[in-house]
Amino acid sequence: MESTSKQSHSLELWLQEVQSYIYKVTSEPMRRANFQFLRSNFSYKRKNKYSQDELSIIFLSQFPVNYRIGFQLEIWHPQIKQVKETFMGDILNKQSYLCSIILFMKDFPSNDPAQTIVKDYPVYNSRDLFMVGDWLAQTLQYELVPLCNQFSTIPHMDSFFEAKPDWSLNTHSGGNLCTDLIVAKLNKKRDIHLRYQQLTDGIQLKIENRQMSPESRQLLSLCYDALK
Repeated sequence: MESTSKQSHSLELWLQEVQSYIYKVTSEPMRRANFQFLRSNFSYKRKNKYSQDELSIIFLSQFPVNYRIGFQLEIWHPQIKQVKETFMGDILNKQSYLCSIILFMKDFPSNDPAQTIVKDYPVYNSRDLFMVGDWLAQTLQYELVPLCNQFSTIPHMDSFFEAKPDWSLNTHSGGNLCTDLIVAKLNKKRDIHLRYQQLTDGIQLKIENRQMSPESRQLLSLCYDALK
């Protein structure tokens, strides 16, 4: 999504206007999916029988140049968190790494063919805001919420990972890779030893292509040792 303005132009909006519009276009699809809005940190949360989903919409003010809009999705399962605590407690300083799945705006396809990966979208004026709002509303309704539904239970997650074996690798997240392996162990349908080797081989290729760091491989190794 290319901005319609250049940085040399004056910023036409206030942050409150940006946030108000984003809430307006996202609140209805999220409400229909049983998410509740928390105004204090501009996030949507819902609690299912076996999991909890949290979407945080992030606003970065670079006033008077622009605003930047992104989001972070966390999906939590108590069983997976419990396993991760056994080997992650002393090496991670962020609670969010204990969640089952963590995704960012960059993990969802951009509607700009020139940019396949977008970390956040700049907003300079109302037209930019309308474009971002439309993309965000569509993405939440047709991609993010269905993904949350697919990850609602351990068996559903296991079926997802089995059908899309490269998915966790393509998120470039060590935490997501560990979840892939943990779910194989918990659901007892995929061979965790084979899956560990597949993921390790995949990480090595990502490391060679400078898409992941060796720390992700070390994290997966600690996970594997905890599951054996």
